[in-house]
Amino acid sequence: MRKRSGPTEATPCVVLRVVDYGDADRIVTLLSAAHGKISALAKGARSSRRRFGAALGAFGFGEALLEERRGQDLWSLADLSVTRGFPNLPLELSRFGHAAYACELCLHLCPPHVPEPTVLRLLVALLDYLDGLPLSDKPSPLALRIFELQLLLAVGLGLQLYDCAACGGPVPAADLVPLDVRRGGVLCESCFLGPIPEQLGPQGGGLPASLRDLLAQLETRPLAPESLADLSVSPAAHNLLRMLLQSLIQQHLGHALRAVEFIAKMNAFSLEPPG
Repeated sequence: MRKRSGPTEATPCVVLRVVDYGDADRIVTLLSAAHGKISALAKGARSSRRRFGAALGAFGFGEALLEERRGQDLWSLADLSVTRGFPNLPLELSRFGHAAYACELCLHLCPPHVPEPTVLRLLVALLDYLDGLPLSDKPSPLALRIFELQLLLAVGLGLQLYDCAACGGPVPAADLVPLDVRRGGVLCESCFLGPIPEQLGPQGGGLPASLRDLLAQLETRPLAPESLADLSVSPAAHNLLRMLLQSLIQQHLGHALRAVEFIAKMNAFSLEPPG
């Protein structure tokens, strides 16, 4: 007997992942405004190009017609109308790598079936920035740092910068404050025993006031070309930012992301500034 289905509804979404299923279908993971991250069965997507066309390509953004299949995890994707694409992303490796990394982060950090309008806006803003760059320009790696910080905040995993990650009490301004990646933020004097390390490593250490202020600034920085144009960060400070945020993300996920390995290989061959 056929499972009862819910009403068909439309919602804006971005395609995060597409995998083949059976001989004719595909399973599509979408980040939607109304239902957050959902997986849907696109019947006949492999056997007929006319069914969905190019809508199921990477980074597709548009309106999905979805039908909930009662008693099943997979929804049914009746249609996906791409309102706009990002055609320049595949034309240059560094922007493609950054876009793939952002989608992979959303895929793993966003819980299923939780509305994510803020994350959807953030992801589209990053894709729009990357797609709009002249092909001769490399994307700013700070765009990824802004995206990482604001995504973590949006899904409730933000870095604690001013309240103790252990007891919740305030951590006053100081030249150096202790930070513990495993706990997700800074610690107060009562919760950190011993001298504060002078260096910041993958699991934490001493967080300088300048880097603490920079992290707070990036948490509210708009993801737009004009906002990135006047943002200057030294290579040393950016390396610390990247190390800290990647350690924090890996702590939450428990594993590394494939796109990080891809970007690292491009960096090794000097195809782009460190991402």
